[in-house]
Amino acid sequence: MKPVGLRRLRRPGRLTAAAFSAFLALASVAQAAPSPQPSSSPDAEDAKLNAVFARFDVKRDVIEARLRTLELKLIEVQQKLNKLRRKSQIAERDLVLRKTELDETIKALEDQKALTADSAAGIYMRGPFSYINAMLNASSLSDLVRVEEYSETVLNDFIRVVHELEGKKVLATKAYTSAREHALVLRKLVREAEHEETRVLEDQQLEFSRRQYLINDLIADFGGIDELKKHGFDIIIKSYSGSSTKLVTLLQEAQKNQDVAEEGEYVLRWPAEEQRITSAYGWRIHPIWGYRSFHTGIDIGSNYGSDVRASLAGRVVEVDYMGAYGLVVLIDHGHSLATVYAHMSRAIVRPGQVVESGEKLGTVGCSGWCTGPHVHYEVRLQTKPVNPVHWL
Repeated sequence: MKPVGLRRLRRPGRLTAAAFSAFLALASVAQAAPSPQPSSSPDAEDAKLNAVFARFDVKRDVIEARLRTLELKLIEVQQKLNKLRRKSQIAERDLVLRKTELDETIKALEDQKALTADSAAGIYMRGPFSYINAMLNASSLSDLVRVEEYSETVLNDFIRVVHELEGKKVLATKAYTSAREHALVLRKLVREAEHEETRVLEDQQLEFSRRQYLINDLIADFGGIDELKKHGFDIIIKSYSGSSTKLVTLLQEAQKNQDVAEEGEYVLRWPAEEQRITSAYGWRIHPIWGYRSFHTGIDIGSNYGSDVRASLAGRVVEVDYMGAYGLVVLIDHGHSLATVYAHMSRAIVRPGQVVESGEKLGTVGCSGWCTGPHVHYEVRLQTKPVNPVHWL
């Protein structure tokens, strides 16, 4: 089934043409945007508008399909990159450890060699006098032999320790060399994955630009955003309002006979690990269409593929693509309180499922109409959007 976000928007047919004829007589239409001639029939004007939007939809569908493909690719690349970075961090820590062990072994070996040399020199320097002194003081020949054997044993022990440390140095060098080679391989793989991520991000930004050019062309076809509004065909408004209407309908059915929560009665948790609001609740200049519009939630900047989690325990009402909202998860928390999570790249919950506070719902994305990865987050009380900041 074709996602809702890509379905054709409803155009006025013959029955509604008369209602729009007054607007059509004053507004410009496609391409050169000439004023309709008095002899033009409503059906002819309707056909022109349909042609404009048909061309827009075809191009938009192609761009949105490419954006979804790039979004999935970016998630895949970033997941791979995160795994490589974790492995690289472990390898770097192991490399530091191996280098420390090698340095300590080399120092111990050098210290032992110096000690052995000092001991050998001492035995040599004391040799004749010590031997004569031992011979004069020896009570028997066996005592004299034991003195000589002791000197040799002490020196042999020093030499044995040197040999052991040399063996440890060989092993420590091999371990360090292996750890360094492993760390270098992972560094290279991380760099390659970062370059791949950069390429995908550049391709994605190119598609965003193409979409914006497409929108600008559509607006120009009508002689400006105000003229486009006169036709009642502000695509983004219709897409958002259509999605909002669907949310209202779903919640009205799900929240029948529920009492109403009061502000402060619940403290909701943030749906994303990051708590960085990139677009606040309220009136703003729309980031894509460039006109003043009311933002019914907050945008929380986050990375592609990062977790989106439930703000409060509740029941999943809907999981679906909803036009400009992209992939949406809608949760009813009881007491006429609901939360909306939009622009997701993936959802792992299903309608009817009961979720706990903090339970993973899916992953961050940029589905629908958006300019970068984020969670569009709404809090709705009695189906109406309220400022989420007052509930977090």
